[in-house]
Amino acid sequence: MTVFYPRPAGDGDLVAAFRLVFGTAMAVSLVLGFAAIRRRDFHRHRAWMIRSYAIAMGAGTQAFTHLPWMILVGTPGETARAMLMAAGWLINLAVAEWIIRRP
Repeated sequence: MTVFYPRPAGDGDLVAAFRLVFGTAMAVSLVLGFAAIRRRDFHRHRAWMIRSYAIAMGAGTQAFTHLPWMILVGTPGETARAMLMAAGWLINLAVAEWIIRRP
């Protein structure tokens, strides 16, 4: 969608790049998870599926990264918006890795 649809107002090249990176990472996670389950490697399948889900749920976390900014500063500019969106995905991935690696 990032490549073929018109960009929403406020989205620049950096947001588009982040969407391509995280979209690709999600697709790779799904493929690696599928490959792992085909090998009956349940541990790796679980890890890749958690990562994929974390990226997919990034949009929900982005609401929590944008809200404080909007309350304290106002509407984010193009670069700030891109960083806030990336923060949503990165927060989810950090939590996912913590879940995967906890004893």
